[in-house]
Amino acid sequence: MELRHLRYFVAVAEEGGFSRAARRLHVVQPTLSMQIRDLETELGGPLFDRGTRRTRLTPAGRAFLTEARRVLAQAEHAQAAARSALRGETGSVRIGVAGAAVFGGILTARIRAFHEARPLVRIELREAGPRTQRAAILAGELDVGYSALAAPAGEPRLASTPASSVSFLVALPAGHPLAGHETLSAGQLTGAELIEYATGDDRDEPAFHGLRQLWSSPARFRADSTLSVLALVAAGVGLAVVPAGVDGAAVPDVVYRPLTEPGLTVGFHLLHRAAETDPAVTAFLATAQHG
Repeated sequence: MELRHLRYFVAVAEEGGFSRAARRLHVVQPTLSMQIRDLETELGGPLFDRGTRRTRLTPAGRAFLTEARRVLAQAEHAQAAARSALRGETGSVRIGVAGAAVFGGILTARIRAFHEARPLVRIELREAGPRTQRAAILAGELDVGYSALAAPAGEPRLASTPASSVSFLVALPAGHPLAGHETLSAGQLTGAELIEYATGDDRDEPAFHGLRQLWSSPARFRADSTLSVLALVAAGVGLAVVPAGVDGAAVPDVVYRPLTEPGLTVGFHLLHRAAETDPAVTAFLATAQHG
C-alpha cells in the first residue's frame, strides 16, 4: 500500500464516483479502477458498493476513509516539515559565547537579523571559553562559537572567520576617587586594587594577557565571569577592566570609564565546523558572516 492508493481512494469517496475522481486526479479511469481494486485485494474486501447509481462506501470503506485522511494529512505535514528543515527555516543553532562577546554587542545584531528571517529556528546560547567551544563544536554539542581564539591551523575539522573586536572599560565603585575622571589610562590604574578574571583552560584568553601586563602586583580578587567581577566592584573591593558594553547592565554602585590604552582590544572569531551541512546552522553562518 502506497500513499497514492490512499489519495485515489479518498478522491473516489469524496467525488462519489470513479469518473469524477479520475478527472480530479488527472488519471484515466481504468488506471484508477485498477489501483482501487489492488487496494481492496490487499485489505481483503470491498471498500465501495458499485451496484448503485452513485458509488458508495461500504462499512469497511467508511472506517478506512477516516484513517486514510489522517495518514494523508500526516504525510503532508511531514513533507512540509522536511522542506522547511532543508531550507533552514526550522531546527536549532547552538552558540557558544564568552562574556565579552555577550556584553560587547557582537551577537545582538546577528541574532536579531537571523531571528527575523527564520523565527522558527531555536537559538541556544551557552557561555563557554574558547577551548571549551572548540571541543564542544567538534563533539557536536555546539554548532557555532564566538571565540577569542581562531581555529587552530592544525585542526582541519574547524574553520573560523574574524567577527568583531571589543574595547575595554574600567568598572569602579561609584565613590572611588578615579570615578571623577571622564576617561582613564593604564598609568592611572597603577597601585589600584584590581579585580582579575580567573585564568584557566576556559578563561585564558589572549586579550586578558595584555590586561594583566597593565599592573605589576598580583590581583588579590578574582572571578570567573563578568557578572561576578562586577559584584566584587560593587562591594568596593577594587576596580576591574571589563569589555565595552557591560555598562549597559545597570549594576548598583558601579560606574564605568573608557580605558584609553591604545590597541587594547579583544578580537573575536566566528568558529564552526569546516564541513557544516545543517541548513539552519549554515543559514546562521551566512547571516553572521555578512551581518
